[in-house]
Amino acid sequence: MKKKRIIIAGIIVLVAAIAILIGMRFLGSRSMGIDNDPEAEVKGDSNVLVAYFSWSGNGQQMANWISEETGGELFRIVPSESYGEDFDSCADRAKNELDNEIRPELSEHIDAETMAQYDVIYLGFPVWWYDLPMPVWTFLEEYDLSGKTVIPFFSHNGSSNGANSVKRVTELADGATVLTENALSLRGSDVSGSEQEVKDWVKDIGR
Repeated sequence: MKKKRIIIAGIIVLVAAIAILIGMRFLGSRSMGIDNDPEAEVKGDSNVLVAYFSWSGNGQQMANWISEETGGELFRIVPSESYGEDFDSCADRAKNELDNEIRPELSEHIDAETMAQYDVIYLGFPVWWYDLPMPVWTFLEEYDLSGKTVIPFFSHNGSSNGANSVKRVTELADGATVLTENALSLRGSDVSGSEQEVKDWVKDIGR
């Protein structure tokens, strides 16, 4: 009986470990979230906008490098209700939102006149559950992006081609030209050491 309990306990631990690993792959982020703070208000002083959603900090780091290289204004896509710091809670909420197509409300917005000033939008996000995080759905559906060029960049934890996320951007960025073939893909664990790769990518886009 004791041996049987040990075996059952071992199976439970193994299943839990596998579930965590699968969740991390689907969510594509590190195990602890950063703050939910916005960037400074955008003014439309550049024709380039670097808009990003970031839970783990990977997208935020990539966005900062892109902004440095392009001179683009930074805009963080901030959900009114934070996803918090806990990985499991974040993963569960992300899955529920995707399954039920729940668009989270955002706390930060760009007025239509300012948005009209941007010709190019670099759009950053993590791949969550093989798709685009729902706050980015909310962002893309809020604005008229007709005639603009949208350039995706994303972090992942196994879905190097972006899974369904880049295709989703083309669906939601109605009227925009989405450079799907030029999307930047970085594994989450590699982001911190990828400054030069990101900036070289921006230069190649410019060419």
